[in-house]
Amino acid sequence: MMDEAFLPLNSIIDKILDISGDLRDEENGVHSYIYEIEVGTPIELDISTNDDGTVRIGTVPPLYRVDTSFRPSYHSITIKAEKYTASEDGE
Repeated sequence: MMDEAFLPLNSIIDKILDISGDLRDEENGVHSYIYEIEVGTPIELDISTNDDGTVRIGTVPPLYRVDTSFRPSYHSITIKAEKYTASEDGE
C-alpha cells in the first residue's frame, strides 16, 4: 500500500504538463506558444507492490531539508514533453 502522503507518479506528471501552451497578454501585445517543455525536480519515492503483483510508484517533493555533514540522497526526475501536431494528411 502506498504511503497516504504520496501521490501516484502519473498524477504528478499530469499536473506538471497541464499547461495550455498558448500564453496571451492582449493588453501588452504579447503572445507566446509553448511547443516543448523540460522540467527537472528532486523527488521522494514510495514504491510498493499490490496484492496482484502490480507496482505502484508514489512521489512527493522532498519533505524537508536536513543540515548534516552530508546530504540525504534524493531521487530526481526529468520530464520532457513535446507538442504533437498531426500533419494535414493525418499522419
